[in-house]
Amino acid sequence: MKQKALWPTLIVALMAFGGTTLADDGDNPKMTRAEKRLASVMEDYKSTGKTKSCVPLRSLRDSTIIDDQTIFFKSIGKKGYINRLSHKCPRLASEERFMYSTSISSLCRMEIITVLDSFGRQWGSCGLGEFEEMEKLSKAEKAERAANNETPQVPDDGQGNESP
Repeated sequence: MKQKALWPTLIVALMAFGGTTLADDGDNPKMTRAEKRLASVMEDYKSTGKTKSCVPLRSLRDSTIIDDQTIFFKSIGKKGYINRLSHKCPRLASEERFMYSTSISSLCRMEIITVLDSFGRQWGSCGLGEFEEMEKLSKAEKAERAANNETPQVPDDGQGNESP
């Protein structure tokens, strides 16, 4: 029996499932992928300046990986949270998926997340940082920002640097 090469199938599968995340949208070629992701979040949110050590799991709806050290958690209502991990988490941005396990009903600072690849394999673990509270902009605030041609304020990473 003759064996078929799996490479063509694998390449097609990778293009079908991974091609959209690897593609550059070309909006601003000078911005990195992380900067584009953060700008996308900041178009809709503003920082409240408040931080929390824990956020209730029941309020979290979605997460967006900004870079290897930053995750945005969308919450119910008009809130969101930016979490800056204490250290870079290798492959977090490229794999864009993670898991966590907690024995309480909150996701907290120093909780361990594990990076997963598209096959569910684990690639390493990292500790979460503080959750910086973000507030969704009203339509009026968005219109005012657009009318004034303002660029969204990028939150500080706590060390005097803008993220990412």
